[in-house]
Amino acid sequence: IKSRGPRYCPSIEDKIYRFADKDRHQIFLEPEGLDTVEVYPNGLSTSLPLEVQVEMVRSIKGLERAEIMRHGYAIEYDYFEPTQLFPSLETKLVKGLYHAGQINGTTGYEEAAAQGLLAGINAATTASGADALIMSRTDSYLGVMVDDLVGRGVSEPYRMFTSRAEFRLKLRGDNADQRLTPTGMRMGCIGRGRAEAFAAKALDLAEGEELLRRLTMTSTEALRAGIQINQDGKRRSAFDLLAYPGVDIARLKTVWPQLEALSHKTALQLETDGKYASYVVRQNADTVALRRDEATIIPLNFAYEALPGLSTELRIKLQRHQPATLAQAMKIDGMTPAALLILLGHLKKSRLARSA
Repeated sequence: IKSRGPRYCPSIEDKIYRFADKDRHQIFLEPEGLDTVEVYPNGLSTSLPLEVQVEMVRSIKGLERAEIMRHGYAIEYDYFEPTQLFPSLETKLVKGLYHAGQINGTTGYEEAAAQGLLAGINAATTASGADALIMSRTDSYLGVMVDDLVGRGVSEPYRMFTSRAEFRLKLRGDNADQRLTPTGMRMGCIGRGRAEAFAAKALDLAEGEELLRRLTMTSTEALRAGIQINQDGKRRSAFDLLAYPGVDIARLKTVWPQLEALSHKTALQLETDGKYASYVVRQNADTVALRRDEATIIPLNFAYEALPGLSTELRIKLQRHQPATLAQAMKIDGMTPAALLILLGHLKKSRLARSA
């Protein structure tokens, strides 16, 4: 096998080559289901010859008499460079031709399904003469994935991870319907029943948040109510108080009985929104700072190996590419917003030290 496999599930032979300094490796025996005798040895992915696989498995303590029901195997596939695509997943070379899935250099069922959905919608928009649907990095992981593919290309099979998104605190499973259902409705992908249910939920959440923001108390009043916050004299809304440890809607109902009107589902969603709110603001500020500092120069032969917080993989890539600016570092495959912030922070410290 000559091609580079996915680094997220390397074979045992890959691991031996890449982690030659290690002298041990854990294998987890995972039952395949409640109604089967099959057990999967997680961590033993391999495409070695069959007789070698048998010998290897039986060399593990406790598996001396194991029988292999299905041997391990490897796959290879060709792909088209995804930088040849528009963000709609239409090819730049053939009008009306859309690519989705492994042909774009991705791996994983979810990645393929998401691209298939977008490509299918946009094939329909082309046929009907409507505008293409372009997903944004700010509102969906699909937008992050497609932007990465068409903007950066791939050097190895691409998987979608939360760390690739600058706005991952907003891209949560609990608010996926709030972020994306309006887009689905606009594109005609949402049925009437679901649309009505979503509209009712959205109204409940809007009214609930408005109520929480209208109800306020001072820090002294909060202390009398048994809610521990900074005694700074400031007024805080019930929504603000949700960010504090031990404060939930049930606790606030003892202070403001009118919150009893909130349904259980609405209360849970508002609790989550309240707890994340300050972190989302901070993440947005970090992202703006990152965009502002894209032109920051990275010194030649910068000592990436001495930078704490960076993965070994990113250190190796940065050493190999030697980006001249933060903007160039952003384009390196696998680079994450968190890693960029670490790099930016270190560069700023070095600059201040030199100035001093």
